Amino acid sequence: MPGKTYPRRLYLPPAGRPRWLPRDPDAWDLLYLSWGQRWFGESPIPTAMHDGWVYVAILEGAPTLVTEDGSRRVPAGSVLVIHPDCAYGWTDKPCRSCRILTWLWRSAPALASLQPASGGFRGFKPDRATLRRLAALHANCVREVATPDEVAVLSLHCARFELDIALARAENRPPEVDSRYRMKLAMEFLRNNLAEREPVRRLCEYLQLTPVALNALFRRHSGGSTKSYLLRWRMELARVKLRDERLPAKQVAFELGYRHASDFSRAFKRFFGVTARKVAASKKAG
Repeated sequence: MPGKTYPRRLYLPPAGRPRWLPRDPDAWDLLYLSWGQRWFGESPIPTAMHDGWVYVAILEGAPTLVTEDGSRRVPAGSVLVIHPDCAYGWTDKPCRSCRILTWLWRSAPALASLQPASGGFRGFKPDRATLRRLAALHANCVREVATPDEVAVLSLHCARFELDIALARAENRPPEVDSRYRMKLAMEFLRNNLAEREPVRRLCEYLQLTPVALNALFRRHSGGSTKSYLLRWRMELARVKLRDERLPAKQVAFELGYRHASDFSRAFKRFFGVTARKVAASKKAG
């Protein structure tokens, strides 16, 4: 309740539930890790403040977060960043379980945009890819603390930065913006590599996408598959080169990556219903 004084204390989960604490807390920025199933209905976590910044990812279930301002269910897929002066605890309905990941860091988030107001918390709803990334980072932290040497300390510092970056990216980069940017990169690649004979494979390599994901990108922005778009784009470009730039069909064929001019001529006629030579001649006649 508002105005009540809460302890600054780390309440541990019941015996047998996975967790980690450093033997020498003064030497670590990471002060606590926990993971796995929790039954907060049977073993609630009392409301308390903490000696650092708490990051919580709810992977399964929907436990209830208890703060001075009241209680609220936190659904699966949620991530919280909690200020050290925010008194909070956990509860749940009887017999209900949840699966959570928890970090307690001494230092504040590296980015001000991730920091909640003093005494408060921030909630995030990242996509599945980001959640998988957070789970992988947590698993790596668990592995590193098993061998507490200077390399582990360095690795944990890196994990902390990656954690903040992953959350910030998920918060600030809508998928549509990212998708348009990738399409822009794809078009720049095509313009700079006209003679590429395996454009789909090279685009996948350049954009680090699978063929299926590349197809989805082109369908979203062009209304057709990658191959159909590439064919239409190349044929339109070929017509410009033949008609407006007055280049011979053979030169256009090689500029567009065809091994044989005859292959280009057949493709051009199938697409436009007229030969490349006739298109070139029509400009000269005009």
